[in-house]
Amino acid sequence: MTTEKDTSKPGWKAHSVVALISVAVGIVFLTGGATISIIAGTSLLGLGIYHFVVALRLRRDLNPPTDETGRP
Repeated sequence: MTTEKDTSKPGWKAHSVVALISVAVGIVFLTGGATISIIAGTSLLGLGIYHFVVALRLRRDLNPPTDETGRP
C-alpha cells in the first residue's frame, strides 16, 4: 500500500484558482463593447461557475457530513 497522494486529478484548490481567474477575465471582457468580447466574457463566466461547482463538490466529498453524535 502506498502513502503517496494521488495527483492525477486536480483538487478543489486548483478548480478554485481556475474559477477565480476565468471569472476575473470574463468580467474584463464583459466591460468591452464588442460582440466578440461579450461572447468571450459570458463563456468565461460559465467556465468559472462550472469550476466553482466542481470545487464545492470536491470539498463536500472531502468532508462527509456527521450525525448528531459527531461520528461520520
